[in-house]
Amino acid sequence: MTLLSQAFDKAQLLRCKGYDTKFINRKTTVSCEKVVPPLLKEELPAVEGSKKKILHYNGLSVLYHAARRVPMVAAYNIDGSSKESVKRTSFRKDPRMDPAIQLSQEDFYNLRTDITEFEIGHMAANNEMAWGADAQLQSYRTFHYPNSVPQAERLNSGIWKSLETYIINESASISGHQRIAVFTGPILKKNDPSYKEDPSFQIPLCFYKVVVFEAGNQLYATGFIMSHYERMKAQNMFGSVTGRTLKAADIDPGFFGDFPYKKVFQVNIKLIEEETGLKFTWAGVKKIPVPGQVNQVKKIKAIDSVADAQKAGSPSRSPVRLSNKSNSNSGLRLNLILPV
Repeated sequence: MTLLSQAFDKAQLLRCKGYDTKFINRKTTVSCEKVVPPLLKEELPAVEGSKKKILHYNGLSVLYHAARRVPMVAAYNIDGSSKESVKRTSFRKDPRMDPAIQLSQEDFYNLRTDITEFEIGHMAANNEMAWGADAQLQSYRTFHYPNSVPQAERLNSGIWKSLETYIINESASISGHQRIAVFTGPILKKNDPSYKEDPSFQIPLCFYKVVVFEAGNQLYATGFIMSHYERMKAQNMFGSVTGRTLKAADIDPGFFGDFPYKKVFQVNIKLIEEETGLKFTWAGVKKIPVPGQVNQVKKIKAIDSVADAQKAGSPSRSPVRLSNKSNSNSGLRLNLILPV
C-alpha cells in the first residue's frame, strides 16, 4: 500500500491517535476535548471508532458540527525543529463519518463555477503538519473534508496563509521551545447568511486561531481572528436567512461586522470564547492580554491590504519577540504581543 493510500484507508485511519494533549512539554495538559462544552458536544456526529465522536488523524483531532457541516475546532501539534517539504493531494471524504454531512467538490464547491471564489480552506494546513518522520503522511491526512471550511479565495491564499506561514516559521525559530499547539476553526453564529447556491449551508463569516506555546518555563496562549465577510458580500455569495430576503442586519457579525476581508488581528482569547462558545482555558497556561482592544474596530476599519495590516498591527506597547530571527517568508509581520 502506498503512503497516499494509507492516508485515506479506513483501517489505517481507525488507528490514528490524534492530537497529543501533552505535546509541548510532556507535563502540562492542553486538552482539545474540553474546549467544546457539553451543550455544543450534542452537535457532534457519530464517528466510527470514537466513543467521544472525535475524528483523529496524525497529531490532529477534529470536533465536527454535524448540522453546519464544518469543524467546530481542529486541534493540532507542530514541532518546528523538524520541518519537511511535502507533496499535496486532493481532498476526500472521511470514511469514518456520514458522507452526507461532509462538503465536497462534487456536491458543494462545484455549484458555482463562474468564479473560483470559494476555496476548500484547510483548518490544519498541510504545510503546518509537515514535520517529523511521518511528515508526508500527516500532511496527506489534512486533505480530509472535515478538516476544511469554505473560504474566500483571496483570504485562503492571502493573509490566512500568511498567518499559517508565520506560525510555522515562528515555531521553527524558538530556541529550545519549538513545540506548539494550535486550535482553529470558524466562528459559527446562528444568523450566519445562507449560501446562494445551497440555502441549507450557512457561510461562517469569521475564523479564529489560538496558539499555545512555551516561553521560559511557562505556557502561554494567544488568539487571532480574521474574516472574509466583505469579499463574500462583494461576490454575491449570500442567499437568504429563514426564508426571507437577506438584510444588512442578518449578515452583520456583530463586533466583527466592519472587518475588511483582508486582515488578521491578535485578540484577547476571552473575545474568541465569547464569540464561539468554546473554552480555551487550561490549568498552567496563561492567556496573553492584548492592550488597546477598545480601539480594535478603528484599526480594523483601516485595513484593506497586507501593507495596512503591517502598519495597524503595531500594539500600544512594544512587543517582546520569542526570537530575533526574521520571518522573511511569512509575508506578514504580526508584531505579536508576547510575555515580558
